[in-house]
Amino acid sequence: MSIGVEIGHRISEGRLFPLIPRAAGSSPRRAMFVSEEVWNLLSVTHDDEEMEDRLGKLQADLEQFAEGQPIDPTYLKLLAPGRDAVWEIRSVRPAPSIRVLGRFAAYDVFIATNCTLRKPLGGWDSNEWKAAKRAALACWNRLFGTYPPLCSTKIGDLVSGAHNGKYYKD
Repeated sequence: MSIGVEIGHRISEGRLFPLIPRAAGSSPRRAMFVSEEVWNLLSVTHDDEEMEDRLGKLQADLEQFAEGQPIDPTYLKLLAPGRDAVWEIRSVRPAPSIRVLGRFAAYDVFIATNCTLRKPLGGWDSNEWKAAKRAALACWNRLFGTYPPLCSTKIGDLVSGAHNGKYYKD
């Protein structure tokens, strides 16, 4: 079986959800699938109106990927160590900044595994960052077992429409 077949199985099991752009006239050019955790965050109505608005902006930021919008290093970054192939999508406006972690299942196919507010993560080597990256790896393993993600520090190997830039901190 291929990872594409596995993605289909996870969707039918209700463990993975396709993120479809909502804007009128928009159609998917890339594929993004979100875990139950991310789906629940995006699909549940929140009592806090500011948080509801913030999560709407997060969904719009994620939809940029699916719509095929240009990608640059302010939007997508490979987290260290690169061999783990865990990426973050940065949703920075308005505050609070939110990070969505995930991995590439195939070219132009991103699996969003988990998300967190940026501020509590602290510095790059903090235990909180390590825990967020471990959560991304654990979610991937629950979804796909031994299927490896695409692993490259070269953005062009993973996604179309990426601007030149530094997507990985050496």
